[in-house]
Amino acid sequence: MSNHLRIWLLVFGLVLGALSHAAEITAPASLSASVQLVGSETTLWEYVSSGSHERYAIANPVINVDGHDVALQLEHIKQVGVERPLANGCGESVFSGEVKGERGLTMQLTFRVAKDNDPVVRFRYEVRSSVPRRLTKPEGRDRLEYLATSLSNMPAVTELRISEFNEQFHSYMPVERALGERHFADREKVMGPILIAGDARRQFLLAYEHGSTAPDSFLTYSLAPDHTVHLQAVKGNYWNGEELAPGKPFSSIWFEIAAVTGAREDLARSYRDFVLRHLSETTVSRKPLIFYNTWNYQERLKAWKNKPYLSEMSTARMLSEIEAAHKMGIEVFVIDTGWYQKTGDWQTSKERFPDELRQVKAKLDGYGMKLGLWFAPTTVALSSRMLKDHDDCVMTWDGKRPEPWGVWESEKSIGCCVVSRYGADFADELIRLNRELGVTYFKWDAVGQYGCNAAGHGHGGETNSFSERSDCYAFQMPLAMARIAERVSAAVPDAICDFDMTESGRPFGLAFLTAGKYFLVNNGPYYQNYDHPLPPDGNWNLFFRPGPARTWICRGPLTFDQWIPSSLFLTHYLPDDPMENQLLCIGSLILGQNGIWGDLPAVSSDGLSRFGTILGKYKQVREDVVRAFPVTQGPVAGNPEVHEKIASNGRGEVVIFSAQGTHRYLTAACPDHKVWKTDGATVSFDDAGHAIISASFDKPGAQIVFFGVE
Repeated sequence: MSNHLRIWLLVFGLVLGALSHAAEITAPASLSASVQLVGSETTLWEYVSSGSHERYAIANPVINVDGHDVALQLEHIKQVGVERPLANGCGESVFSGEVKGERGLTMQLTFRVAKDNDPVVRFRYEVRSSVPRRLTKPEGRDRLEYLATSLSNMPAVTELRISEFNEQFHSYMPVERALGERHFADREKVMGPILIAGDARRQFLLAYEHGSTAPDSFLTYSLAPDHTVHLQAVKGNYWNGEELAPGKPFSSIWFEIAAVTGAREDLARSYRDFVLRHLSETTVSRKPLIFYNTWNYQERLKAWKNKPYLSEMSTARMLSEIEAAHKMGIEVFVIDTGWYQKTGDWQTSKERFPDELRQVKAKLDGYGMKLGLWFAPTTVALSSRMLKDHDDCVMTWDGKRPEPWGVWESEKSIGCCVVSRYGADFADELIRLNRELGVTYFKWDAVGQYGCNAAGHGHGGETNSFSERSDCYAFQMPLAMARIAERVSAAVPDAICDFDMTESGRPFGLAFLTAGKYFLVNNGPYYQNYDHPLPPDGNWNLFFRPGPARTWICRGPLTFDQWIPSSLFLTHYLPDDPMENQLLCIGSLILGQNGIWGDLPAVSSDGLSRFGTILGKYKQVREDVVRAFPVTQGPVAGNPEVHEKIASNGRGEVVIFSAQGTHRYLTAACPDHKVWKTDGATVSFDDAGHAIISASFDKPGAQIVFFGVE
């Protein structure tokens, strides 16, 4: 057997009728899973759990080509090239086979697996044809089954939705729904994107990487009475008549599969670690940096002082904010809307920044801080060069262009389709800004799931209906945004692309987390969410002012942290005096959301010092905090509400929120004995090594304890 087939990441057993013998390659014992290619009439490949040696068969995909269903059973499977190492510690291997009974039709299988003890396997398919063929929809809807597998003998089955928009918190929130025998008997269809099954001994996970606001599904898990699960396309995955020809393959989205021996928490821990370390190649997006954004102060100017949003967008104001931000320990300084002259061209406004941000960048560099800027990816000004060069890429709806709109006190603009060729050119604009201004953080705003049903943009042609082209655009949009982020990151290795998900109707899901992170909560719910009229200042945001209520709302989505690290959901807290509010702010943000905004120069010198001191301690253990599986006690706004984030090495933190009284908390972990704490807390250790924390409150606030700090 040739050396290039000795791949450390997977065990490939090729059991095919066309082969005279089977090839088996032994993998290191540290791997949690292996893959065995089968190529039979019923099974394409098997996921094999290295610990239990249990097998999970993955059925052949079924796709409709030229009006008939084609089961993609492969023969003559061979490896394409050699294993390719990835920046996130994973390896990628590609295999190709001929589709049995279909002349000229082939399929590639791509697998990605980590080198270490990670049970999650990512995979996708690419269907190719050496002769012109067409993907079809005989009944006017998608006819595509990506995979099927059996969940028999696993009685506990759960749908984990991550894209339900919770109006109480005005944020996306994860929701688990148990699926019982009646759901399988009635052939229920569930959205996911994560499906979990197991029993007292083992746990299994299946997921797909896409994004939308529930219940608007583009894929669905179809349950069968025999406990088989079929992952099927719903809408927009392709368009009727889409060409399948040389140079025009059909590529699936990415899927994930994992199995562990143990309880549900063991699976959650493994999956959370996978998302943190191995889902994305842009590992800088996972770093728990401290972010600042100018937007909240801009809102205060409008709502509290009746001044334009951009009235203080100037070099002098930014330099003042940077000085305060440095004292607080902020590391990424983000200038929100207004830094530019016009959308689309994204040139610095010489009116507001005559030196084109040179003084700002120099001051940031002097303090070791990163520069971030706000963008509206689909928005281009009417007089912009970008619109002139991409007039064919304008987003239209039912053949009509929308009316231009004003963009935050700047020139009126119109939308361009990110699925079209414009998407790559927008990415190149960001790369240019990195070269010219040194920008490494890109905040993307105002991008909804729907908005374009034009022909010729890569999501349908003239023969397809407006509705079908709209669905294909909506399906491709989160994938296009991820591609833009990947293109930027390939050119700018320290780039962070942050996608604003502060409204319903946006493409929330796993797809973009493969390339960036999410900006999750703006200022909490709008007044209308609580059946309340607008206040006299006209500001829509209900939790706009400092105090405990805003932190309750912002901490609500920390429930994601069981499955997806909270460091991927940037949320900003208000640093205003007095001390109690600042401790609430710091105690909340260090749980992983890591964002600050407000009027920084107005914060007292004691307040700036308080942030600098506590965030300095946090930075000593933040990598441990982000790795640590969350342990919580009490609901948000409970009395008390406790968050424990202590890694296996004993380093981490405990944050206790309360309104009054003295509370005792015994840690689940046995933490490091090097302790730093706020004044209202005391710490001792029991004989087993658990920390005993006593936290006292005479008004609403937070007590913070760090373990393992100097």
